[in-house]
Amino acid sequence: MSGAIFFNVAYICQNRAAPTDSFIAMAHWLQRLLSPQSIAIVGASERNGSLAAITHRQLIDSGYAGVIYPVNPRYDSLHGVTCYAALDDLPRVPDLVVYAISGLALERSFEQAMALGVGGVVIYAANYVEHDREPRLTERLRQKAREAGIPVCGGNSMGFYNYDDQVLVSFDCPPANRPAGHIGLILHSGSGMTYLANNDARFCFNYVIASAQETNATVGDYMDYLLQQESTRVIAIILETVRDVPTFVAALDQARARSIPVVITRLGRTEKSAQLALSHSGAIVGDHEAFIALCRRYEAILCRDADEMIVTAMLFAAGLRVAGGGLASMLDSGGMREQMIDLAQDYGLDFAQISDATTGVLRAHLETGLEAINPMDGMGALGRNTGQTYLECGKALLDDADTGLLSFEFEFRDGFSHYPELFEVARQLADYSEKPVVLVNSCAYTSLSRTAAELTWQGIPVINGIDVGLRALRNLVNYRPGQVADAPEAEPGFDASVVAAWARRIRSARRLDEVTSLELMTDFGLPVVRYSVVEDHEQLLAGAASCGWPVALKTAQPGIAHKSDQSGVRLGLENESELRSAYREMESRLGPRTVVMPMVESGVEVSLGMKNDAQYGPMVIVACGGILIELLAERAFRLSRLLAGVRGQAAVNRAALVELITSFSALAIAFSDSIGEIDLNPVIVNQAGVTIVDALVVSRSGIQE
Repeated sequence: MSGAIFFNVAYICQNRAAPTDSFIAMAHWLQRLLSPQSIAIVGASERNGSLAAITHRQLIDSGYAGVIYPVNPRYDSLHGVTCYAALDDLPRVPDLVVYAISGLALERSFEQAMALGVGGVVIYAANYVEHDREPRLTERLRQKAREAGIPVCGGNSMGFYNYDDQVLVSFDCPPANRPAGHIGLILHSGSGMTYLANNDARFCFNYVIASAQETNATVGDYMDYLLQQESTRVIAIILETVRDVPTFVAALDQARARSIPVVITRLGRTEKSAQLALSHSGAIVGDHEAFIALCRRYEAILCRDADEMIVTAMLFAAGLRVAGGGLASMLDSGGMREQMIDLAQDYGLDFAQISDATTGVLRAHLETGLEAINPMDGMGALGRNTGQTYLECGKALLDDADTGLLSFEFEFRDGFSHYPELFEVARQLADYSEKPVVLVNSCAYTSLSRTAAELTWQGIPVINGIDVGLRALRNLVNYRPGQVADAPEAEPGFDASVVAAWARRIRSARRLDEVTSLELMTDFGLPVVRYSVVEDHEQLLAGAASCGWPVALKTAQPGIAHKSDQSGVRLGLENESELRSAYREMESRLGPRTVVMPMVESGVEVSLGMKNDAQYGPMVIVACGGILIELLAERAFRLSRLLAGVRGQAAVNRAALVELITSFSALAIAFSDSIGEIDLNPVIVNQAGVTIVDALVVSRSGIQE
């Protein structure tokens, strides 16, 4: 979809945890959930391997300083402390209740927890009950929690880790002795918690939260909490869906304002709704494309996979930022350098254009036969001034005005390197400049996790794999908080009675035909081509006379959405004879109702569309137009180059196109309750201005059918 430009027209949202001065003075509504002073474990057990026993033991072993209450009517004591029959029997209301039970027994205890006013709940079970009644257990729990205003992590959750306060609430076990870090990780995937939080020690977190089913607390709520923790430098999210759009958007906006990167891997990107879309615009911009537009607006970083996400988060957690410039790189292999150059081009990562002075320094230190270029292969004869060569060349590259960061690759693995002196070189280079220094190993499978963790903890991040490394470095380079300015929201300013009348008309129809769609655009001041509706030969000639030659003839028969697909368009008809012949042929196949209109002076064909996304609201799409809209939308096609003029063509009136987009966006907002999709295609942009030649409007009811 890279050929289209798509963006959210307007988003007005309120966040229940908005960071006002009065709010900041209060405890966050997730505080007792995520930083509890007391924890009740319902379903407590002495059986080794049970979820409850693992949770209890892990809290003790990790140094939890609060009170733990085992709850199970079958025991009088467990783990050396009193065991209680039910939550009602506890000596105090616990901050957190952890459920290691499921089904109807969980529901009965859950009702007690809500009545007591506990601070929060973690549910391990998935809450699916065989032969359950309506509403289902998951929905019953959600309703109870929302009525009580109590946050619930899960169901189907693996719990959370709070490294800031050493509260590890989970039946999974993170590595021992991992230091607290600065990545706030939120996951809809429980297994993702195991993969990302419980393996490589390079990745250090302040919080890990498996939000899962989000019974009552969504990803936006957790983001808001993390943004208020001083230890948070970056938020990483494994995301399946956004259940609370206003809270999520408010958190993204807050993160942008505080220059805290949000790095997201979105699962389930397959576009199913496009198969049902009636307009080109609806097919081009599906749910995932709408999400991409949202991320761009709020400067969130959307990653292809979890590897890219967590490595990117590691770089930001190390406090790295790039003020400008490109990538400078030192390697110990010419072949690996070639691979890096190829992949960097694939990912749009630019290398620094080093100066003549920098080139001179490289040439002075590199052995004969090694090129003084960026990226640099500096490995000559093994052991001959290796450390000094890389140190001086690295300093020169860091000093270059066009260098934004330095990547350094040399061969090492746990317990061995041909040139161990380069570890010290890396430390000196990291201390030498404020520009980031990152170690990158070309192969993802290299066994260097122990050494990599030690270096990363020292402030020199190590990345396994040049592919994921370059994608992460690109994210680091491209992150410029505050560089993407919000466009002012389009103010409709339309006559309310006219809007209301048209809205009623739109709701009563599944789809407006071309004539009615053009009439709508005309009534709201958009530049529409002159046209006449024709139903017989006499009207045909009168319509052509009012237009002037040459003319275009298009079918206007009801039910034909895409006329070109039905050979229902004839262009450039020069005289009465050609027009009559075209009409007779079209009438015989498609019916007598047609539209005749003048041929618009040639220019750039643009498509302007809107899809009213169910979650994010009206999305406006600007793309290449005409019959190639879907083909060109699949390519990295620069519409702006066409507008500027190519191959000797004059530049078109871009100001007129901008004015049309603004007016169209206002129309999209005004009819957001009634219109599902709009497709203006083609829109002709030339030196004289802009003209809408064809239009299709689909009601929201038409989309839902």
